[in-house]
Amino acid sequence: MSTRTPVTGIAPPPAPRRLLRAVCTLSAAALLLACGGGGGDVAGVGTGGTGSFSIGTVTGFGSVFVNGVRYEDDGARLIDDDGTVTILGSSANPLRVGMVVEVTGSDDGGVRSATQIAYGAELEGPVTAVDAAAGTFRVFGVTVRTTSTTVYEDIAGVASLAAGNVVEVHGLPDSAGRIVATHVEREATSEAAYAADGGTYRLRGPVDGLLSSSSGSTFTLRGVAIRTDGATQLDGTPTEGASVSVRLNPTLQSDGRYLAQRVKVRSASFDDLPSSAEAEIEGYVSDLDASAGNLSVAGYPVRLAANVAYEDGTAADLKNGVRIEAKGSVTNGVLVAARIEFESLDDDDDGDDDEVPGGLPEFEFKGTAACIECGASSGSFGIKGVTVTYDARTEFDDGLSGTTLEGRIVEVEAVAETSTGGTVYRATKIELDD
Repeated sequence: MSTRTPVTGIAPPPAPRRLLRAVCTLSAAALLLACGGGGGDVAGVGTGGTGSFSIGTVTGFGSVFVNGVRYEDDGARLIDDDGTVTILGSSANPLRVGMVVEVTGSDDGGVRSATQIAYGAELEGPVTAVDAAAGTFRVFGVTVRTTSTTVYEDIAGVASLAAGNVVEVHGLPDSAGRIVATHVEREATSEAAYAADGGTYRLRGPVDGLLSSSSGSTFTLRGVAIRTDGATQLDGTPTEGASVSVRLNPTLQSDGRYLAQRVKVRSASFDDLPSSAEAEIEGYVSDLDASAGNLSVAGYPVRLAANVAYEDGTAADLKNGVRIEAKGSVTNGVLVAARIEFESLDDDDDGDDDEVPGGLPEFEFKGTAACIECGASSGSFGIKGVTVTYDARTEFDDGLSGTTLEGRIVEVEAVAETSTGGTVYRATKIELDD
């Protein structure tokens, strides 16, 4: 991932989902696991309050918002798929709006603090095909599907991509084997330029066709041929069907395979959580057994509670391939879901999901406003690494105005608007941060 701090943005959403403003808690006595995605390392919860665990999409900064819930992040450990740990506040923040993250921490009387945030890209590699009309493109031949809420950096959208570009894609694997992108960044316009700059490719997925020998192993990951050798770093022991993340040398080897620099085994398990812990998982439904009330969400085992409540849909809408948030308590290693919120539906039973209609998604930023061009009635300013615009539709509170923004510590509620370099955010409300 690049170290620069570009403007982030998303494609204009005509009818995107409503963000769920809920957070899940875990027992304070437990050690929390950053399961499934970025880190996979155990992080302890501090004294006082209860623990918290959430898997979802970053929706703002100041500190960090995940699924619309604010976590204080001062001193939080950031851990990526390489196992590299940085402390927030000690260096530039690598997180971006739209990334899928796993947050462990604590909840002290409604004030939530992140102890650890794990993150990692689903794909980072060369674009092999683009279908702008369908809103899809391929990386390594893997289909990436975009939606109205996909976040873009350095590009205005899929139509700005071309074969040979190198992109980083964060998102959610769906039941059709695609990646539904929540964040897309163009890293380079060509593979040669990317390799010359020291870049590496990345891929997540299940191991297929594993063959091992004394000199290494070979396997495929989402159709990509990979091999390891004696220099490959192994974090866990890969087995057939296991979910892994790999870092690859970007030069295709003479045997037609990519050489893995690092292979990390990932886990989608609640085994390290205490009984009755609460959790919330965002992802796509698979392995649905409606009669038994069992399913998987993002690979995690889920069982429907007897009194499960549905938002933005009904029990009849629960199908394989739809995107939901499941929230409940963990019992014997299974999330017993008391609430299901639909983020996509398959109303026409065509096997493809469409976003749940609703109001514009909200993004939130808290920090010091740095004017770019602050006029009386319209203008723009930077805050927490993003660009925010305002105009006559923006509500100013606490005596603020465009001419008094500079240097003020503010809270901003915003929606997305398109720009050529990735979308900026239009403020719907600006007030002082109290």
